[in-house]
Amino acid sequence: MPVRPQHMHDGGIVERRLRPIYDWLDNGNNKKALQEAEKVLKKSPSLQAARALKALALFRLGKGPEAHAVLDALAEEKPSDDTTLQAMTISYRESQQLQKVCALYEAAVKVEPTSEELHSHLFMSYVRVGDHRSQQRAAMVLYKFAPKNPYYFWAVMSIILQAKTSDDIPKRNILLSLAQRMVDNFITDKKMEAEQEARLYIMILELQEKWEDILKFIQSPLYGQLVPGSTAQACIPYLTKLGHWRKLNLLCKELLWDNQDRWDYYLPYFDSVFHLMKEPVSETESTADDTAEKCHEFICQLVESISSGRRLRGPYLARLELWKRLSVDGDPTALLGSGMALCVQYLRVFANKPCAVPDLRPYLAMIPQQEREEHSRDFLTCLGFDENSEPTTTEDIQRHVSCIGAWRLSAARLDASQCVQLADTLRRHYLRSVERGLLTATSTELCATDLYGILAAHHYFYAAMQQQSSSPVMEAICLLELVLHNSPANFHAKLLLIKLYHFLGNAWCADRVYARLEAKHVQLVSLGWLHAARLPAAAAAARALQLLADTAAFHAHHAKDSVEHLTYAYKYGTFEKLVELRAWSDRLERCAWCAFVARERALLSLLAGPPAPLHAPSRLPAAPTDNRDLNVILSWEPPQCQDEELKSRTFEQEMDYLRLKDALVSAIALCIESADSRPTKDKRPQYEELDTCIEAFSTAIEKCKEKYSAPEKISISGPFPSRIIAFVNSEVPYRELYAWTLRMTRALAAADTAAAHHAADRAAALLRAAPAALRAAGPAGGGGDHAARARDRLEHLSNYLEFIGIITFLLGVCNELTTPLNTKKSKKKTNQSPDEVKTTQLLNALNETVQDSITILEDIFENWPQYEFQTTLQEEFSIVNLEKYQSPIEKLKQGRLDIIADVMNILSKKTKYLKSLIQ
Repeated sequence: MPVRPQHMHDGGIVERRLRPIYDWLDNGNNKKALQEAEKVLKKSPSLQAARALKALALFRLGKGPEAHAVLDALAEEKPSDDTTLQAMTISYRESQQLQKVCALYEAAVKVEPTSEELHSHLFMSYVRVGDHRSQQRAAMVLYKFAPKNPYYFWAVMSIILQAKTSDDIPKRNILLSLAQRMVDNFITDKKMEAEQEARLYIMILELQEKWEDILKFIQSPLYGQLVPGSTAQACIPYLTKLGHWRKLNLLCKELLWDNQDRWDYYLPYFDSVFHLMKEPVSETESTADDTAEKCHEFICQLVESISSGRRLRGPYLARLELWKRLSVDGDPTALLGSGMALCVQYLRVFANKPCAVPDLRPYLAMIPQQEREEHSRDFLTCLGFDENSEPTTTEDIQRHVSCIGAWRLSAARLDASQCVQLADTLRRHYLRSVERGLLTATSTELCATDLYGILAAHHYFYAAMQQQSSSPVMEAICLLELVLHNSPANFHAKLLLIKLYHFLGNAWCADRVYARLEAKHVQLVSLGWLHAARLPAAAAAARALQLLADTAAFHAHHAKDSVEHLTYAYKYGTFEKLVELRAWSDRLERCAWCAFVARERALLSLLAGPPAPLHAPSRLPAAPTDNRDLNVILSWEPPQCQDEELKSRTFEQEMDYLRLKDALVSAIALCIESADSRPTKDKRPQYEELDTCIEAFSTAIEKCKEKYSAPEKISISGPFPSRIIAFVNSEVPYRELYAWTLRMTRALAAADTAAAHHAADRAAALLRAAPAALRAAGPAGGGGDHAARARDRLEHLSNYLEFIGIITFLLGVCNELTTPLNTKKSKKKTNQSPDEVKTTQLLNALNETVQDSITILEDIFENWPQYEFQTTLQEEFSIVNLEKYQSPIEKLKQGRLDIIADVMNILSKKTKYLKSLIQ
């Protein structure tokens, strides 16, 4: 009996049969899903949906070729039912073959040309591949037989995107004019229905800089109907663009009377005031504020208009903003009085709010340093507190920490003993608050009391940097661990702990805190500088590979995820989001940290990772973006101590280091390419490129050595000094070591034995001289406070560990090149020429020298000193409940053992492999 084909009217039966497959796929049990699909196909071999789901299960089981064979056969049948097409779309999406989805739906709409759903899916398939021209065509076809506004505006948005991505100015202008005419026709025919359609029209006019036309549209009855109640504020940016300052001034004043706390109205109001002040005085009477006096009077009226009992920050901050703007070109004190007095007054009113000190930060920097320092204690005493006050309520604690915070941001920098004294005082405040039950933190919320601990930790760190001592850092760590124990949601404490554990050179402890931070998605990029970038430098290669893999996975998949966000933006008509998503995707594609991750992973895997093929890296972005968030750790140093150029300077350092890593990975990849079995003449382009790469690497190191000879200051809120500084200034001659090792591999690949012998001899001689520099980095080198120098020493050793991984790998490549094929299995000696004998001897000598270096490294790590600390905080812990609290000193000791165990395991494997290469 022939199998009856399944049609759409059998939907209920088909759904019942397919449901178990869907369930297994959703649960991640792809093996069961495949078995269930096979079971269904035994009964209904021609059921397209079951075959599509089978292909999806096969793909997720890693059987790509089998899955694509099923999908190709299905595509030939030109399916048009939604179940089959959706399952095939998922498979193509997961295998990054989005163009095939377009072909799939192109065929489907030919089978069912009047299906609105299929045409809609075809449009979305073009969105995923960024084919804006095809999007426009598909949307217009869809609109013709289903005349709905969203489809029409899909076409309009597709035209806008064509214009935005075009470098041809005339073409761009033509496309924007076309988009405007299309919407003008809709307006004329009174077909516009939604707010997003109005916003899209404004976007078109903005791209053409037709500010007058935008104002006319916003002030029209149509805009009022589509976006009720927003006409006035919508005019603000365009009045600014046109320079209609008087109108803007009057409009903002009117809006501020009803919304005294709207900061987005104050800023354009101030812009208008300061522009009107520069214009000639108008002869006609005007209610616009065109002088500083009128502006101040208006702000005072706003303050007075606030009803009793309400505390709105806007008018108070407005006075500070006016003072700040007037101080740029003159002296605002005649009109407003002292800026310091205004800040103190603001704090007196709003100290009970956690945002009080963040509000004041930008204004404190504008006050002259001498005045700020002379009156800094006014912040501390304005509410009757001083540093020794003991608030008895949670509200008073918030006021107290606000006063202390503002005082520290404005006062002169303290010396080391003063920092420790203040930190001890703040620590006692924290412990007293805990003892008296004034801690209100929950598992998800922070509390004011925590700030005592945070401020104390900062001042311990400042003392440590001045004293070059690890003891204050240990005091800070113990206190922060207690803060985190009582307030598990306090991310400020977590971030500081990560930083401080890395300061002591203990990546294991830092990683435990980082895990509690639960950084996800884009935070892997924005916070990569804080932890992931430090792991390789702290000899934690295995953990570094895991984190770098997570970052690389996010970078690889963000494009796929953002594509789906684009489709949702079309579905819901949020056209402005399309532009934002495109900018976001472009920024991530050009991310410098993600480019670095790819190269760091490639090199680290040669040291600690599972064997993986090393390929030439993709080209570096032409204009890499700096996506680091360096504001996550707040600084409590006064403005004069803050480094405004920190972000740009450290980014330049990281870019130079990235280029070095890129050249190194490229050179190793070219060594691998050059070592294949092709004739030498066919590999000439690789040899030339490899020579260029080695020279570029060597030259770059020399230039960077001149550029980065000075040490970099450590900031608590910024990244540690770039690894390029330790790398190029090392006593180990990395430039020569890498260059000669790479030249040796290149010469052997090209059968240039004389050059290979010379390179191997030079590399071995350089390696024999390296132990002295290595021992200087060991625990005995330099003496003094070991914990304070551990980070620098580990970074020095980590650079050498990286070299060990690379030279070991390249020796393996050389072994492949020099060992005759017939002896690799038989182990029998064949007759070798004198050149071949010499090559073997030199490679063996270099191999043994590398093993000697490994022995020295093992000795250094075996004798790595213990952490020995005596903290005064431990003595005070008796007054608080310390259930489930683990001493940081014990954590540090365990972390030291784990790091040493990881390194010893890596070195042991390298030694075993190197011994296997001896001929």
